[in-house]
Amino acid sequence: MRLKWKLGLLAGAAVVLVGGGSVVSSMQDANWMRVRLAAAVEQRTGRHLNIDRLHVWILPFPWVEARGVRLSGVEGGGPDMLTAGEVRARLALLPLFQHRIVLNDVSIIQPHVSVRRLADGRADWQFTPQPDVPSDAPAGRVSSGTMHWNLGMTGIQVSKADVQWQDLLRHRSGWLPLDLVEIKNLESSKPEFEVKATKGNGAFVLTGQTGQIFPTMAETLPVQARLSFTVDGKPAGLAHLDGSVADPEGKRGYALNFGGSLGQLQALESFFPHAALPDGQNISVDAIIGGQGEQPVVQGMHVRTAQIDASRIIPAASISRLTLDATRPEDRLSVVLDGKLGAQALGLRGTVGTLAQVTALALAPEQTDMPADLMIMDGASSLRIAGTVGGGHSALDVHGVLEHLALGDNRPTIDDLKVDGHVETPDTKALVHEHDAPQVIRGVTGAVDAQSPHVTWRGLTWTQVSSHIVVQNGKLVADPITAQGSGVQQSGRFAYDASGAVPQMDVAAHPVILPVEFVQEWAGVPSLMQGALTLVGAVSMQGDDEATRRKSLNGHIGASVVDGALGGPALRAMVGQNIPVKGRMPVRCFGTHMQLSDGRATIDLLGLESDFLSLHGHGTVGLENQALDLHLSPRVALGGASAGSDVRVTGTFAAPVPQMEPTYGGRYGINIGGNDGGDDNCPALLSSAREGGAGPAASPPKAGKEGKVMNVLRGLGLFK
Repeated sequence: MRLKWKLGLLAGAAVVLVGGGSVVSSMQDANWMRVRLAAAVEQRTGRHLNIDRLHVWILPFPWVEARGVRLSGVEGGGPDMLTAGEVRARLALLPLFQHRIVLNDVSIIQPHVSVRRLADGRADWQFTPQPDVPSDAPAGRVSSGTMHWNLGMTGIQVSKADVQWQDLLRHRSGWLPLDLVEIKNLESSKPEFEVKATKGNGAFVLTGQTGQIFPTMAETLPVQARLSFTVDGKPAGLAHLDGSVADPEGKRGYALNFGGSLGQLQALESFFPHAALPDGQNISVDAIIGGQGEQPVVQGMHVRTAQIDASRIIPAASISRLTLDATRPEDRLSVVLDGKLGAQALGLRGTVGTLAQVTALALAPEQTDMPADLMIMDGASSLRIAGTVGGGHSALDVHGVLEHLALGDNRPTIDDLKVDGHVETPDTKALVHEHDAPQVIRGVTGAVDAQSPHVTWRGLTWTQVSSHIVVQNGKLVADPITAQGSGVQQSGRFAYDASGAVPQMDVAAHPVILPVEFVQEWAGVPSLMQGALTLVGAVSMQGDDEATRRKSLNGHIGASVVDGALGGPALRAMVGQNIPVKGRMPVRCFGTHMQLSDGRATIDLLGLESDFLSLHGHGTVGLENQALDLHLSPRVALGGASAGSDVRVTGTFAAPVPQMEPTYGGRYGINIGGNDGGDDNCPALLSSAREGGAGPAASPPKAGKEGKVMNVLRGLGLFK
């Protein structure tokens, strides 16, 4: 018995020596190994593997080194999916006798990975294994050069990888550096993986375990993954994915649970710097994922958030709380939102599509829409928004009343706002990404009627406010805009034409009364007056910003104020630095009329009446640089007479330069005598400024101001 054992041992040693010698001889031929590796990879993936140089060593242990490694992508002739300058691995010898190339501890150093999805849907991560060589193939057709070889790997480690992805179907792309990717026990029933990445001040670690994936895939793959996310070394978020994927190489049936939380939404910008994410806090997501194939379906979802700054989508909007809930796949997703629009607290309640519809919309937004039924809440009142919403076409009806809308920040306060209308767009996704005024007007079609019985703004009040607004073919027209206020029936028209390369606006007033402070702010001039400004006329302008629009003004405007106030600094700057007016000087009436064209306002009428000062004049103002060339005639009441002189004002609104203007004979002087203004000039001045239209009347003049006359004259430089 002992002899037989020794003979067997000798025979085995002889076989190993002979076989090993053959192996060593074959291994020294690196091309032999390169051909078989390429064939094995192509059989497993359907892709081409190219290796520029391959070296094989037997001592001190069998290992291989490949340089210039390239794995082709899904697009023939397109960029390679993987390129690596160097790949190293230990080589198992005995499996070679079974036509298996088994690589242990594969190390890929500084690879570049390019993952693409083409416009036709083909993707680099979709492999097409080649059919096995039939076991009953004729012997003459099988040789050492054509025989099928299997490829095996027990572990992979990737260091310093550069990963880029490009989705030509959904027009998305990105880049991610990976510090480490390590897969252990690859050919076991429980392979483990770990991924580490750092980008900017952010880092994440992904760890997990699954079922057998190599050399053959298990019928059901368990999934267990954990992700931790840090910013500046501090915890920023967590996520997990648990469950299983049935028939992973066929129908792929999903039974997964996902959960995650994030302290600050903008923390993700460390990995996605161009995402332009809003400032959001304490976001948590829990979801159940089912379905199969290419379209996994969210079958249950619960989302919670705290504060979110939504001003990038809607100006001055903020969210204090948002919840999204659906328990079953057939349930519609319920929406509960509380927040503010400016200073106004508002809520949003309602539902959108089912989870299947929401999932389909997320995967293919341009081809999918879903129903929406939402209510904007203001206490017991509400606006209902109902219709369909999609990444492409959306159509919504708006009906209802908001009891009180106070947006704050010097914006109007509106009571009992009633809105009825319909709006739609063919490309919702484009409006979400680009939603400035011209883009919205170009992308939306609709008609809306808005009414309010009471509106206040900067001390003014309007009643019975209404407007009919139409948006079509890149043009928005609000016509008519009507209101009652300051004892005057007001009407106007506003048109915004964004159909061309440069937006154009047309405004008409017959009349319209606005806070004079607002008009001064829009015109970019210092605060000269206070009061209610009555506007008449029609102007057009064009441009993408306020400065350009002001410069391009064309048309005619009449403006008037009754019972307002003129600032003392403004009066001194215009007619004399020594005018003794403290605070603001009451103004019984102010009126002006001008023509606008060629970057200049030509003022044919400029007048002001106070209890002791009367001013009339004309001139020009540059619309771009605010250059002044005004010719003014201020007159001061002297009991039953008056005194005055001519003044020319140059410079700019910000730095006016007043000086006495000579007469035709070249002399400077003062005119004393004549009527003191007892014949009230306000009615004629206001009528001319209003182009003969109606408007508020000025209060009657007051007497008893003679005591200030000499001070005013000295301020004009007429007396020492």
